[in-house]
Amino acid sequence: MRNFVIKLAQDPKLYQYLVVGGISAIVDITLFLLLRQHLQIHYLMLATMSFVVATFVNYILCNRFVFIHRQKHSSKTRFILTYVVSGVGLFIHHSALFLAFEGLGLPLAMSKIAAMGTAFGWNFLSRKYFVFKPESFSHST
Repeated sequence: MRNFVIKLAQDPKLYQYLVVGGISAIVDITLFLLLRQHLQIHYLMLATMSFVVATFVNYILCNRFVFIHRQKHSSKTRFILTYVVSGVGLFIHHSALFLAFEGLGLPLAMSKIAAMGTAFGWNFLSRKYFVFKPESFSHST
């Protein structure tokens, strides 16, 4: 496990994904807050809406800037897989959002940011090892 973490910390894709994830996070939080101002619906529904849009942005940026090697899956399959693994990420995100907002009583914007950070690890690892898997995959990539 220790070697895995060390290799991961040395992986340039992690840092590229931090930038892509940061851009996606800005889209997510901005859209969430804008929707919150203009729509009177439950915050978890708003979070779902902004998450879906941010996931699309993340998919596009990952394809163009992070995982640009020859892919095992077609672009259609990668698109579908992105949303499948993002479903798990959404569950992680919503659980953290609910716990931070309802359980800890944090402000909604702070709860949203904490939830996004919580889901980050899953999002990166699932994309690296599953969605954007290289054509000839080895654990050293």
